[in-house]
Amino acid sequence: MTVTQAEQTAQAPEAAEETIFGRLVAIDPLDFDPDGDKDKPVIVDPYNHRKKREQGDTVEPDPALIASVAELGVQQAIILRPQEGENEGKLGIVIGQRRTLAAHRAATQAVKEGRTYLKVPAIIRDDLKGVDDEALTVSMVENLHRRQASAQDDVDAAEQLALLVKAKRVPKARKRSLAAAIGRTEEELDAAHKVAQMGAETLEDLREDEVEFDWVELADYDEVKDVSGAQTVLTRAKAKDEQEGNAKRGAWKTAMQELRAKKARAERIETLTAELAEKKVKTLRWSWNWSYSTPPVRPLEELVSAIGNPMSAQGHSETCKGHAATIDPDEAEVVWLCVDWKKHGHRLAGDAQDGGNGNGEPDEEAAAKAEAVREERRRVKVNNLAWRTARDGREAHIADMCKDKGEAPADVKDLIMRTLLMSRYPYVHYVGGQHHGEMLAKFLGDKRLTDRRPEDVITALLRKTASKRYWWVMFAHVAGMYEAEHMRDDAWRGEPHYHHGPSVRGDIRPETAEWIAFLKRHGYGLTAVEEETLATAEREAKAKAERQAEAERKRQEREAERAKKTEEEPPAEEDGDAPDADGPDDEGEEYDSGAEFDDTGADEPEGQEHEPAEDDSQEEGDEE
Repeated sequence: MTVTQAEQTAQAPEAAEETIFGRLVAIDPLDFDPDGDKDKPVIVDPYNHRKKREQGDTVEPDPALIASVAELGVQQAIILRPQEGENEGKLGIVIGQRRTLAAHRAATQAVKEGRTYLKVPAIIRDDLKGVDDEALTVSMVENLHRRQASAQDDVDAAEQLALLVKAKRVPKARKRSLAAAIGRTEEELDAAHKVAQMGAETLEDLREDEVEFDWVELADYDEVKDVSGAQTVLTRAKAKDEQEGNAKRGAWKTAMQELRAKKARAERIETLTAELAEKKVKTLRWSWNWSYSTPPVRPLEELVSAIGNPMSAQGHSETCKGHAATIDPDEAEVVWLCVDWKKHGHRLAGDAQDGGNGNGEPDEEAAAKAEAVREERRRVKVNNLAWRTARDGREAHIADMCKDKGEAPADVKDLIMRTLLMSRYPYVHYVGGQHHGEMLAKFLGDKRLTDRRPEDVITALLRKTASKRYWWVMFAHVAGMYEAEHMRDDAWRGEPHYHHGPSVRGDIRPETAEWIAFLKRHGYGLTAVEEETLATAEREAKAKAERQAEAERKRQEREAERAKKTEEEPPAEEDGDAPDADGPDDEGEEYDSGAEFDDTGADEPEGQEHEPAEDDSQEEGDEE
């Protein structure tokens, strides 16, 4: 059915009234003073709905709004009305106080930096002059009926913007400008397409929990959201980065690395569980200490046969009815067990067959020592895994540092020069199966450097690298040396004592602590085992310094005593008379023929060991 214009007019109850638009002008944001300067021509209207408060301020613009206004200006005109009374001649802001304040902040910063800034579009409503109740109503309606876009709306729009930027190959400067206009970074703009694939329910749950992740963080969170406690872990990591002013998200990246590893382990455990079920293997729940299990259960690696032979999983499964399995949650590996090992005639490795230890010690003491050895083995296994897990995050952080296109910081240059000048091994050829070229290729992101001789690697780098990036190439070289020499799987335990066996450990290597502390200063988030290693190294260094200070104090006391004794000795007789043949005189004077040439170490200070020179040839022969 078609309705004519005449019919529409006839059906209308009354004629439509014209809308009052007011006068459109552009105001200088510096003509507004947020502190209410009476000399400024623009003020906040006394009847503006939004108020500036000490707490819960509803007018303070957030950084994203300020960045957007600085880049694109205020896009929606504010509403002003002429003032009366003591403010006659001024204009009061009825709607748009936050936008005006954001423009004022952006303009102030631009003036400091010598840049231009944009004016604010405004509509002056002369009809509201003196009509306070209507001005307040207009202000309230503006705020009460404004509905914020959903998180999904924001992300969908950003994804479209990111696709347009990519399709049109927008220059980096323009891309940076567009990102700033919506209060985001280029990195967030690149991550928008990942966030757009998130479920709306997940986004709304985060909003309800008042979790404020940016788009990069949302994309990361979506990857590990099914890991238990992921939201809490990442929230704490974000807070730590903000507290420490870490713009490189060090704690966040470390937390993500650990959550990814945890997720991978969970998937691996699920696969192993299915495989054990398919093979109909009896499976027990994991226990952190099998010594308290009933009936007694132990891993096969802790057991030996009745005659003291180690047991394999295959042999045990074929000969023992107590064969079972469990899954180590830390390593996501199957651990083979024996249920009721005493009943099946097995013994704990390290326990004597006759019930004693051969030294007259009681059985309980020998068993306790053997259990302590096994517990230490478990601890070493867990920490070795944690150390290896941390390596991936460390290497990723080093690779990010090497992408820097600017000049390297002073301490990076210092580290490089000190290492290259003082290192006894300028090249690390093979470590853990990795060639030196492979380490450089990993950190510099250039696979062409793999499997080349060191001299060829350097030649290739010099040919393809801009001179201003030389420092970062050398840093990648030094980083490879530190990772290879000083960050091995057992570096957290301290320096191995090679002459007495690897089980005898010394202090943490200074280079290990130096490297961890260096990466921490450059935004790397330390894992728990790295934090503990660094703290241990600091304690050891402090104790060593105290021992050295004490040794120096005793040395000085000893020197002072000798000097005093020399001063008190009577001068030598000029006629050359020899001392009495009978030895010391009646007054107790001592005669020490070797005092000046004592090299036995008897005067070494307390706590300082006197080490005889080692016979290198004998040591080498012993090891051979």
